[in-house]
Amino acid sequence: MGTVIYLVTIGLLLVTLGYQLHKNPATMAIGTYGVFIVLSVILLCQHWWPTAAPIMAHVLLMSYVVASLLGAILLLSMAWYSWKKSRQLIVPIVIGSYLLSLVVLSPWHWWRLSAPWLLLYFVWQFCRFLISSICYGLVIQAPQSGPLVVLGGGLADGYHVGKIVDARIRAAVQDARQMATFPIIVFSGGQGEDQQRTEAEAMRDRAVSHYGVPESQTRLEDQSRNTQQNLRYSSDLLAGAPMTFYTSDYHVFRGALLAQIQGISAVGRGGVSVWRHRLPAFLREFAGVMSLHKRRQVLFGLLWVILAGIKVIFFP
Repeated sequence: MGTVIYLVTIGLLLVTLGYQLHKNPATMAIGTYGVFIVLSVILLCQHWWPTAAPIMAHVLLMSYVVASLLGAILLLSMAWYSWKKSRQLIVPIVIGSYLLSLVVLSPWHWWRLSAPWLLLYFVWQFCRFLISSICYGLVIQAPQSGPLVVLGGGLADGYHVGKIVDARIRAAVQDARQMATFPIIVFSGGQGEDQQRTEAEAMRDRAVSHYGVPESQTRLEDQSRNTQQNLRYSSDLLAGAPMTFYTSDYHVFRGALLAQIQGISAVGRGGVSVWRHRLPAFLREFAGVMSLHKRRQVLFGLLWVILAGIKVIFFP
């Protein structure tokens, strides 16, 4: 009977996941279903092989340790992201104080057992984010028509397009060449303080000279300074027409969330990035996604700690 329950649960979760992917893949709910599917499969395997219970106990202990370490890394990455973006010390100080308290107050039984749950909360969120990002990249197909928007990402030496941005341009051009009519391509990016020209102009020149894009089919959006502005100003330039934006593969999902928050009709595609850039980039993207709903994260994080405390006190 237990096997049937697990199989039915997994089946229902898969159906719900498929429906959500079809309805709106730009949501963290995708990751929620994915995490529960993985957990259900693990429980099913444990149900099938009850003799492996001692082994599972050790696995769970090791998983708890690894998850706690990962949670600490995630919080530190969020502190760094907050400092780099705002140059304010509030978030880094709060995160640093919390991590320090885990060591200093560890002799206190209640704190030692309940406080690390906040680390687990962010691991849970990271797993949701990772699964959602992967699924989004898998379900979004090449567009059949334009317009296309290429998001800027900095310039090498303040003047030339670097490898990361070039991969975005290449992905957009490859899709454009598959269309019956070559689409309008908007290159989006303003001029930073350390740059000698706008990112939009540099990307357009690279696309025309290296990839043979007709200059008449290009448009420049040269006022934006971040992804949110990239999407908003490009949408305004295109009079709100549905568009496909191109960025780095690790950045696509956050871009899709930002477009959705602003009510912009857009889907994202990614230029392939090298593997050594993906791990730190995913940590940075995760911090960015968490910052989209700061109050919600604080509320749910505190709730996890409170639930952990209730369990320690009343169900030791």
